[in-house]
This record gives sequence, C-alpha cells and structure tokens, in this order.
Amino acid sequence: MIPFIVGLGIAYILAPLVNFLEKRKIPRVIAILIFLLPVIAVFPLIFILIISGLIEELQGLIEKIPYAVQQIQVYSGVIINKLIELGIDIDPNIIASTVTSHLTNIISGIFTTIGQIGKGLGGIVIVIYNLVFVPLSAFLFLSDREEINDWFRNLFIAKDRKRIDEFIDKLNISLARFFRGSLLLMLIVGFIIGFTLWILGIKYYLLLGVIAGVCNIIPNIGYILSFVPAILIGFLSPSPLVNLIKIAGVYVGEQLLENFFLGPVIIGRSSKLHPVVVMIVLILGGTMFGFWGVLLAVPATIFIREFLNYFLEFNL
Repeated sequence: MIPFIVGLGIAYILAPLVNFLEKRKIPRVIAILIFLLPVIAVFPLIFILIISGLIEELQGLIEKIPYAVQQIQVYSGVIINKLIELGIDIDPNIIASTVTSHLTNIISGIFTTIGQIGKGLGGIVIVIYNLVFVPLSAFLFLSDREEINDWFRNLFIAKDRKRIDEFIDKLNISLARFFRGSLLLMLIVGFIIGFTLWILGIKYYLLLGVIAGVCNIIPNIGYILSFVPAILIGFLSPSPLVNLIKIAGVYVGEQLLENFFLGPVIIGRSSKLHPVVVMIVLILGGTMFGFWGVLLAVPATIFIREFLNYFLEFNL
C-alpha cells in the first residue's frame, strides 16, 4: 500500500511538468519518461546511501546498549541507597533482579526486531519490489490519467459529465498541491532536525533526521513518533542530561517553527484545511481504520471537501 501511495504522490508532483511538455507537442509517454527516468535512477542511489548510513548508525547504537545497561544499574543503585538512608524498607536484591529482567527483555526485543527487519532474502525481495513498484505505479497514474478520469466520469449520467470534468480538474489541483507541500515539508523537517543535531554534536543525527522526515508524513502525530527514538538515543549518550536538553530543544523549536510558520505556509496553503479539522479527521481515521486511516485522513478529507463544495454548488 505504501509504494502505491508514494507512486501516486510522485505522479501528482510530476503531472504539471508532464502536462507542460505535452502542450509543447511532446508525446505524453516521452514527457513522462523525461522526468520519471531521473527519479528511477536517483531514488535507488539515495536509498542505498541513506540505508548504508542508517545501518552504520544503528550498529553504533547497538554497541551503546551495554553502556546504557550499566548506567541504569548505577542509577538504580544510587536510588536504592537513598531510599535505605531515608529508612524505607526495601530489598536491593529484588530491585536489582527486577531491573535486570526487564532490561534483558527489552534488549532481546530490540535484537529480535532488528533481525526480523533485515531477514535474508525476503527483505531483499521486498526492497526490490518497492523500488520497482513505486516508479511503475507513478508511470501508470501519469500515462493512464485519461482512462482513470473516464472511468470516474462514466459513473455519472451523461448530462453531468462536463461538471464531473471540472470537478476532477479541481480535485487534481488540490491533491497535487497537498502532495507537493507534504514532500517539501518532509524534506525541510528532516533537514532541520538532522542538521541541527549535527551542529550540536548529537550522534545518530542522520538516523534521527530521516525518522523525523518520514514520520512527518503523518500530520501532528508524526512529531511524537519521531521524538521517542530521539529521547532514547539521548539517554544512551555519555552525557544524558545535557544531550536530552539539546534534543528536546531542537524538537520543540522545530515543532514551533513548523506549527507557526512552515505548516501554515506550506501545508495550510496547499490543503486549505484548518488545523482543528486536520486533528479531528486524524483521530477519526485512526479510530476507524488504524494506521492507514491516519495516513490517508487528510487526502480523503480534501476529496470529500472538493466533492461537497462542487456538487452542492450545482445542487447535485
């Protein structure tokens, strides 16, 4: 499903450029290939470069786990001693065994998850499938635009089809603006987080920047999802308190910048949805359809809005 959505987004982003060349008497298929082939060539290269960097950073993060366990044990010992000094009856052995047991389960879960993510040939096949399906779906959306429009148009009676064409044009403009705005905001957020963390000397800045950018595709909720691994990485650092303050400052600052400037300018102008409306549809989408409901809530709302606005105008 995700490759399908990514392909649709690429199609909407490239559509104005393809239409421009088509108006200059260049065949549509040739126009599509002119813009899509560079994407096909560059996308795997960027993917490989990012993945190689992420693997290196993940390996470094895994190497930090024993240090984190040691730090937790030290902090637990200090807290236990303070409680004993205050006269609180507590058994250090029970606390130590409980902490050790939970840490063992957490670490085991981490390694199990990592192992499942990179599991052999199946993982390679999935990656290759995604790399092929994304540009293929984008090509089909761009090349079969008229066929898709005709299918939707034929759902209505003949006298309304001219109005349907006008509605499709308006809908395509709105969705294209949304996808272009979302892509731009995703890149900006990922760059701001990664670059600022790098300036502040936080390790794994590339990993955190990629996570922040990708999670930003989910409005509002994505910020929380990207903040959690950042906190964990800050805690695993040699100076947890200092780095946690730095990380929190970066994420809070970026969120303020996004909410009060980047979001209204980029997404607000492109989708023309009020932030309260966005939050409501995200909650409803997540409640009824889970992850996919959250991911598709805003595009679906844009479709419903354009549909109602246009057809209520003509009392259809």
